[in-house]
Amino acid sequence: MRTRLLFAFLVSACVLIAFQVNAQEENPLAVLERAFQKAASKIAPSVVSVEVERDISKPEETEGKEERPVIGREVGPSPGKYYSRPESPASGVIITSDGNILTTYFNVKGENVQKITVTLSEGKRFPAKIVAWDENVDIALLKIEAKDLPAAKLADSSKLQQGKFVIAVGRAEDRVSLTVNTGIVSATNRLEGKAIQIDASLNYGNAGGALADIEGNLVGIACHISTRSQTGQNSGVGFATPSNKIAEIMPDLMLGKVIKRIKKPFIGVQGSEGAQDVKGAEVASVMPNTPAAEAGMQDKDVITEFNGKKIENWDQLRDGIKECNVGQTVKLKVKRGEEEIELQLKLGEYPY
Repeated sequence: MRTRLLFAFLVSACVLIAFQVNAQEENPLAVLERAFQKAASKIAPSVVSVEVERDISKPEETEGKEERPVIGREVGPSPGKYYSRPESPASGVIITSDGNILTTYFNVKGENVQKITVTLSEGKRFPAKIVAWDENVDIALLKIEAKDLPAAKLADSSKLQQGKFVIAVGRAEDRVSLTVNTGIVSATNRLEGKAIQIDASLNYGNAGGALADIEGNLVGIACHISTRSQTGQNSGVGFATPSNKIAEIMPDLMLGKVIKRIKKPFIGVQGSEGAQDVKGAEVASVMPNTPAAEAGMQDKDVITEFNGKKIENWDQLRDGIKECNVGQTVKLKVKRGEEEIELQLKLGEYPY
């Protein structure tokens, strides 16, 4: 009897211990931590440091030449104000095993670039040359003379959905240590379909680095970073050029094709697209220092006519703006309360 009771006790104890172990292993936070660690370990060998040396005697911007970097845009009261590039290294991603590397175009742009050095994950350093770039998606292709490199595996970015976990992986200032920032997909098809919006922290250091899914596959390159300070600290919103867009432009980049930024007209308002009962395009807010602000447009104005065409919704207003050119002067009719006002403005250039 004692033997039977002892056996039953031991069995119960083993079951309890096993349950506790399983419960510990199935802790959602622990499972998520391991998933992030595994994803980071998978993509890490493909993430490199990109160091750019510049001739400081030559200014980055030529007087009279309008330059609009897509990284470092101040958000808040002064849209369109840009900061100078920091001296610390940025990041890049190995895209083919024979030395093709992607980074953000902002990292390597400018006529005063003298030398680019890429440092691999194990510390080996290589001189790199710029092959090509696409200003519209903020992507540049670099080339180093190396073989059998650990290229990142591209995933299908069209499968990304809001709420999906992602990690932003870059290289620290020592060029070897890894930086990992976690977050979720906040929105897809942002910046006219050119970017994924994420809440994972991005900054100047991991700009050009990898955006990976929870499986450690490449779903984007960290670009279009929005910051609040000259130090490049993240504003809470980050963007990445999706992997499917990268796959689309890669053939042209490999051929050395340079794709200049397409100038797009811009008036500078944000819409109240939830106002379904409004006939016209209701303005939620007018951005400061923009053509709309200079023309005297106000919050809550309803645009009913644009350049001679009736406007009943925001889609029609967008289409009307797209048909125009940067610098073109257009006339608008605006309903303000019970009053109808005519405004005239000169279209600016979309800042992205």
